[in-house]
Amino acid sequence: MSYVSCETIQIGEDAKIREQVYVGGPQLPESRFELGSRTIILQLAFLNPTKPIVIGDDTGIGGHCLIFTHGVWLNALDGYPVNYEPVTLGKSVWLPWRVFVMPGTTIGDGTVIGANSLVSGNIPPGSLAVGSPAKVIRSAPDFPRVLSDEQRAALVTQLMKEFDEFVRYHGGTVAEEPPFRVYRVGGKSGRLVWLRGTAPPPDNALRRGDCVLSESALPEKVREGFRARDVHWLDLGSKTRSQGGTPLTEELALYLGRYGIRLARDA
Repeated sequence: MSYVSCETIQIGEDAKIREQVYVGGPQLPESRFELGSRTIILQLAFLNPTKPIVIGDDTGIGGHCLIFTHGVWLNALDGYPVNYEPVTLGKSVWLPWRVFVMPGTTIGDGTVIGANSLVSGNIPPGSLAVGSPAKVIRSAPDFPRVLSDEQRAALVTQLMKEFDEFVRYHGGTVAEEPPFRVYRVGGKSGRLVWLRGTAPPPDNALRRGDCVLSESALPEKVREGFRARDVHWLDLGSKTRSQGGTPLTEELALYLGRYGIRLARDA
């Protein structure tokens, strides 16, 4: 069980808070805890939103992480420091286990912090920062590395191979019935069309409940057609997906998350 207590709480779509997470502490009228969509806070993390803590979409907080917006114990009248400042984590930030974030910290979009780091001040977007205190050791264009189309395709191939093995391990079967891959688990089946590169979808073959996995961004006109026919999709190119989905769609979307691939649901 976890505990969340704050003056204002805002939690986005598909956000997850795991077991034994504590969010709370002394509160002020402006106390706010804002957790973006497709985020996760792992076990035994402690967050103190006395001042606002804002966590952007697709950001992950590892277990045993500590995020404080206030720091005080010794008497301020004796000259000891007192600090009450908000903390902001941008979009697609990753804090592995045991990261300590100090009051007043801002971490930019797409930044990764090394495990066991102590973070304070401003960490720019697209950086890798490690240490105590955390220092930027790598940034664009060296971090993150840019994959070629061939490397991306190879990675998706490996991912799908592992997903098929995962399905078989749990007693399911995977059959090639072109243009579909048919997954059968526990008496239920689902059909998947895997669009490699910029291949167009086989419109005439698709029916309600089918799922399309596309490596490149699907045009809006194609997505409109899918919506009209209740065809679900996972679009790796635009990082979006259909609002709903069959068990196959949802299971594959969860598996993509093992590679850090998170897809925003269609509005």
